[in-house]
Amino acid sequence: MKEKRKGPIGRAAGLAEGVAATVRRMQRDREPRVLLYDSTGYARLLQPDGRGYDKALEVSESMVRIVDGYEP
Repeated sequence: MKEKRKGPIGRAAGLAEGVAATVRRMQRDREPRVLLYDSTGYARLLQPDGRGYDKALEVSESMVRIVDGYEP
């Protein structure tokens, strides 16, 4: 459990933490995510700095472009 800060400096620090968390959340929501599923259906998130992230993202975007252009 977080300890409650006292005084105006403590309140300002708490506000700054909240703003920083919001900015991190907004940045995270903007970047593409790569989910990999194994044969049992278990998903794992491939981190942007992880090995193979760029290639997996490139292949995924190519697949989406192909499906978007498909007309039955």
